[in-house]
Amino acid sequence: MTDSQVADEKYLVLINDMLASGEIPNLFPDDAIEEIIGAMRNEVKSQGIDDTRENIWKYFIEKVRRNLKVNIFFSRSNMNEYYFL
Repeated sequence: MTDSQVADEKYLVLINDMLASGEIPNLFPDDAIEEIIGAMRNEVKSQGIDDTRENIWKYFIEKVRRNLKVNIFFSRSNMNEYYFL
């Protein structure tokens, strides 16, 4: 794939961020982050981890890293078509 085949460079930035750090900055709005933190609080406590906001978020990101699988599929007939699953 060449740079001319990328429809929008922001996709490459997102993929690079995810591959490099496992986290995409600003992926979730603030209210969604608060919901995630609230939903993960009991699980974090059950692991014996202090349930601070920072610890809960780190725990969530690590859990996502362990479980996330990303596949990129390209169309053989048109290299401009690609899909993320």
